[in-house]
Amino acid sequence: MLDLQSALDLESFWRANLQLLQSVLPHHSCSLMLGIVDFEPREGRHFVAHDQDSRNQPLTSLSIARPFLATHPQVKMYTYTEILQEDPRARQRRIERERHFRGWDEFVHLAFWDGAHPEVVLSIRRSAEQGEFLPEERDFLASLHPVIDAGLRRLRAFEGERGRRLCMERFISGLPLPVMFLGPDRAVQFATQEAYDLCAVWNFGHREARLLNTRQSFRVPDLIDGACARLAELWENAARHGPAMGLESSRVEHREIAGLIAKVDVSQPYKGSRVRPGFWVTLAGERNLDGANPQLKAESIHHLQSLSPSERRVALLVAEGLRNHDVARQLGKSPRTVDFQLNAIYRKLGVTSRTELARLLY
Repeated sequence: MLDLQSALDLESFWRANLQLLQSVLPHHSCSLMLGIVDFEPREGRHFVAHDQDSRNQPLTSLSIARPFLATHPQVKMYTYTEILQEDPRARQRRIERERHFRGWDEFVHLAFWDGAHPEVVLSIRRSAEQGEFLPEERDFLASLHPVIDAGLRRLRAFEGERGRRLCMERFISGLPLPVMFLGPDRAVQFATQEAYDLCAVWNFGHREARLLNTRQSFRVPDLIDGACARLAELWENAARHGPAMGLESSRVEHREIAGLIAKVDVSQPYKGSRVRPGFWVTLAGERNLDGANPQLKAESIHHLQSLSPSERRVALLVAEGLRNHDVARQLGKSPRTVDFQLNAIYRKLGVTSRTELARLLY
């Protein structure tokens, strides 16, 4: 029951349901049917006990219960016997289903609704030998319904939160800006390609960084890591005396490369949270990894978002005035590859010349 109440994803939620039912309720098989649209599930999780026939697998279907559900909106629990009392044709639908799945004689369904539409159904089936569900077993299932319902609502909320986070990560990762987010352990959670590039410059210098895969060789620069550690200590000291709000950000400069700086900000989940914070890091340099000027107009950022990171590197160098063979040598590409990418850049940005490209970006 504790696992059921604490599950954070569908697979662990299904396993907790299955373990609970196996421990207290003998059954032939059970299914969790999800994503129900017009009384037809689009997804399911299934378990069949002691079935030697691998072809005898339950299909995701509510064909037997569909008319009953349509005429009993918001019903929380019902049995196959109750369906037969109202709908004699359910027996024929069962015969049709037995072409695919056999061995059960009775079922109990727990239904979970979104307004007038069933959203999830948990089906627990018994064989003739196992007999009908006893009153105390039905009472147990009735008491289990609100627990499962709360778990499904929790999963829905987590799924929505994960979806929003992934959308935000994809958006930020596509920005042509050197920004990254570090978790409480100061490990990178996500970063833009430009952030990987500038961190490589920070760690190895421009010349060596150009020879590296900046993602594979990534590590948080020591000065930035130290700034995060100091801010974390400030946060922990403040949290002992109440909500840790109003922490100042930290600004660090590279000791040897002029103009290479990083600004570190504490990122708290919400106001007053005592959860250990992460860190937003914004980097800046007088020149990017390839030696191009990174100071862009606001509208240039929007245009560069439509390009891949590799195309952005070509576009910025061309806009700086480099010829194609110089860009190829600078980036370690073949001239033919640069020609191909430049044509793609022109097409995506709606320009036809190097002069128009430079005007668009700077």
